[in-house]
Amino acid sequence: MLKTLVNQSQRWDNIVYQHATMQAVKTALQQLRPILVIDVYAHLLFRLIFAPDNFIGRMVDNYPPITKVISNHMRIGLTFLDAAIVMIFVIALTQHYLTTKGITNTSLPILTNFIAIYLLLVGKNQIPTYNTTQYLLMSVTVLFSVTTYCWFQKKWVNPDTSPYAYRYLVWAVLIILMSWLLRQLIAIPHFQTTISVLLSKTFFTTFWGLLAVSILSPLLFVFGFALPSELTDDQTTLNTVIANLDAVLSTGHKVLPYPENLYSTYGAFTLFGGIGNTLVISLLLLFATSRKHQKLGLITWFPSLFDDSTLLLAGVPLFLRPLMLVPMLLVSVISQLIGYVAIATHFIQPVVYPTPMNIPNLLLPTIASTTPIRSTLVTVAVFILSIVIYRPFVHRLTEGVSYEK
Repeated sequence: MLKTLVNQSQRWDNIVYQHATMQAVKTALQQLRPILVIDVYAHLLFRLIFAPDNFIGRMVDNYPPITKVISNHMRIGLTFLDAAIVMIFVIALTQHYLTTKGITNTSLPILTNFIAIYLLLVGKNQIPTYNTTQYLLMSVTVLFSVTTYCWFQKKWVNPDTSPYAYRYLVWAVLIILMSWLLRQLIAIPHFQTTISVLLSKTFFTTFWGLLAVSILSPLLFVFGFALPSELTDDQTTLNTVIANLDAVLSTGHKVLPYPENLYSTYGAFTLFGGIGNTLVISLLLLFATSRKHQKLGLITWFPSLFDDSTLLLAGVPLFLRPLMLVPMLLVSVISQLIGYVAIATHFIQPVVYPTPMNIPNLLLPTIASTTPIRSTLVTVAVFILSIVIYRPFVHRLTEGVSYEK
């Protein structure tokens, strides 16, 4: 059964990634990797050491306080670094796609897409951060732009035409205008807020509601949508979770209004390293037969330990990758089902208490439940099962470059 899924996923993967547009996206992501490594580790160090609520400060007594001035300046610097990543991706994608189409003078399309994406994302403060991605929006916008540019080239074939001729300047203005109009319509924070409000509904404490989340979150992640924090790292602000905490503080664990909720099942057992327990992917890459994937595992395992899968999204890549989407869906659904059954059968008590900021999600069931030993056993079972599911898919991913000893 699993082998059939691997083979079918491989066929879908080949269909998607053999297309010229996806090859261009993949190449752009590969060129983005060096600065993305710097960005991810910079964000991680900020969260662990320099943020006002940093992880080390909560774990170590007499840790020197970080002034707001230092913290704010570092946060601004990280924002500029995020903006640089957006622009490098746009430039690389534009350059590679047009080059494969035989267009050598790419200065105007690069400049046009640079301005268009700046207006669309950076100018509205919607650039990707360490836990959200807008690769789908950026890719669609850039690919539409370069496709129309190629159409202009074919319609008016004249080797003597200047790359800055009026017809191309008109094209550039239209693309920038389209981006500006799209900016007025797109409200990514509103999209995230809407999802957050929906997740507070009691439907998402039922079996079918939790199952829907475990299916939709990997799909949205792999397709490049920006997800709210409730689906990536923090469910403690949900009304149902707060109601459980109030019940515990007032009556103990005797009566919990919502024992199975997004925090106690989805958050506790499906986010080890990120959506779909992606920490497992990093660990499996460490034991790959190719140096390329071993290096990828080496640079991704530490951020993944602290639930940041950005490097995996761009490095594997996971973005629009059927070969990785299938096991991610399986792991997400099965892990949540295990947590749901363990709570419903009273084998473990649900996680209720909030934990220190930035603590690895792998530790959540142990430290936030009143049954730490049993919760740890469930965590180990989920982790081992995740390895079993991911292993054949990761092996298929890496075997194509096994000659790189």
